Amino acid sequence: MAPLTLASLAQGTVLEPVEFFQKSENNAGAWGKAVATIDASAARVFAGVWCLNSHGAKREYSDYYGSNALRRVIHIRPNSHSMIYVNLVPLGMAISDRVFATWFCWRKEPDNSFVITWTPLEDYAVESADTLSAQVKNFTAAQEEQRYLTFGSMDAQAQVKAFEEDAEDLKLLMLQIESRKARVNEVNDLIKQDPIASKAIRGTVRGYWRIKPLAPSICQATYLVQAELGGSLPTSLLDVRVKSSLSATVQTMQVKLARNGKLVDKEIRDVFASPPPLAELSEEQMSVVEDCRGLESQDGREWEILSSPSPFVTMWMKLAPANENERSIAIGKATAVIDCPVREALGESSVVSLR
Repeated sequence: MAPLTLASLAQGTVLEPVEFFQKSENNAGAWGKAVATIDASAARVFAGVWCLNSHGAKREYSDYYGSNALRRVIHIRPNSHSMIYVNLVPLGMAISDRVFATWFCWRKEPDNSFVITWTPLEDYAVESADTLSAQVKNFTAAQEEQRYLTFGSMDAQAQVKAFEEDAEDLKLLMLQIESRKARVNEVNDLIKQDPIASKAIRGTVRGYWRIKPLAPSICQATYLVQAELGGSLPTSLLDVRVKSSLSATVQTMQVKLARNGKLVDKEIRDVFASPPPLAELSEEQMSVVEDCRGLESQDGREWEILSSPSPFVTMWMKLAPANENERSIAIGKATAVIDCPVREALGESSVVSLR
């Protein structure tokens, strides 16, 4: 299958540029971030990121890293919003392979954004087990105190029921602790039993996706990742790997989901919010408004009518007086009747100004 390029997309498609950021910290690996506008709904992009076990995702990974590269998706339980992802990454160039075991979680925000976060499996699982252990201790102490305060006024049957409920809750907490530890051991055994992954160096990654809807079929995706590859890799190589990860992950998705630019612009205009009234602007914003309003009445020569390319548009220009040692400023003005609602015209002008 030929790779997707701008030339292979629908005529008229215009992609917003992807913003890339990167930094390196001593003993903290390399950080990278990418922000892109994607011509698809937030839910669709979320599904593409989260469904690591799809046929397309498995095929792409196999084509890029080889069919022998370990790759396993382990779903914790139905509706848990979490999974474990184990994957081998060959680095080539006579450098040892890296293997990762990562815990992924997701949630939906009040503004309908999707957030996916990930952290090394050991960090999350051990931290969770320690937290649950503390909950067990606090739970036991709290229940003992509650018994002391309330059991004097309860009949024998109620006391027995309370003890049974306490024991059941405590049992569930203990089972969660054992389940977390067993899951880590299961993943470690999976890596040890793989002939290639067992020889690889263990790396770690952490980061997040935030997929924010801009329109029903348009979203802004922010992808941040921090990688620690272990071993004695030079910082320059680590930076290159992070950059390639950002580009391959975000830019490829943007190109794959790109649509006709005119359709995208229309969808943005359809959800364009009306501007706030002047009374709701801050002092700083009002200062900008007054400065811009003053351009029309600013002292200087009279407005000169310009030759307009359209009989429906009237154009003027004048030169504002220059301050000492400064050039004079030309100010232009145009008026026209536009056959559309004010809100639609504002939305169209905002799209044009971004270009």
